[in-house]
Amino acid sequence: MSFPFDLTLLEVIFIAVLLFVSSAVQGVLGFGFAVIASPIIVQINPNLVPQLLALLGLPIALRVFFREKDGVDLSKVKPLIVGRLVGGPIGLLLLLNLSEKYLSIAVGVIVLVAGLGSFFGWVINRNNINSFLAGTFSGIFGMVAAVGGPPVALLYRNTKSEEFRPSLNSVFSIGILITLSLLVLSGNLFMDHLLLFVLFLPFVLIGVRVSSSIFSKFSDSFIATSVTYFSVLSGLYVILRNLN
Repeated sequence: MSFPFDLTLLEVIFIAVLLFVSSAVQGVLGFGFAVIASPIIVQINPNLVPQLLALLGLPIALRVFFREKDGVDLSKVKPLIVGRLVGGPIGLLLLLNLSEKYLSIAVGVIVLVAGLGSFFGWVINRNNINSFLAGTFSGIFGMVAAVGGPPVALLYRNTKSEEFRPSLNSVFSIGILITLSLLVLSGNLFMDHLLLFVLFLPFVLIGVRVSSSIFSKFSDSFIATSVTYFSVLSGLYVILRNLN
């Protein structure tokens, strides 16, 4: 049996397990899916990032957004969306012009910065200019590595979860749609990506569904800290591996 992008059966099984775990973490924390999956998948096949993770991330983001959309403050989200519209094309230029080696390094840097931001508790004051800039970097990161969450998360770090989750996922939902639209218009979303999306989607949905049961014995803070350390270590690994 042959799989899209010449993936082996072992690679497909490994990616399925990885996506299951990543989506389960996302289901508990509201973030973590791409931060966990992206640095590993880009090492298996760079052609899967950001396309596959963007496709799989959309239903997760939409699920949370529609469930908690009443908590979204549109006046605060608008500058972020405008920023995503600006950052998306910039990220696409990088995606199209970076070699596989430098694309992998870029993914590693983005994931590493995300981990360091969480570890040191970086916070960005929320105003229209900072929101626009965070949205722009979110668009760039989302296009290059499918990791668009960290710049937005820095804005909402000190907010209550009732505002954090719906706002973050509203930006995710619209941002991913922007990313996918640009990929389609530029001819960089292929049938093989869609086939893998159909193949892996059940693992993602099941992961989200059973997330509470899987992590019932662990506190949210423990899981979040684990994701932070994983981001730092995996980011460093991807960078160093591709510098050789």
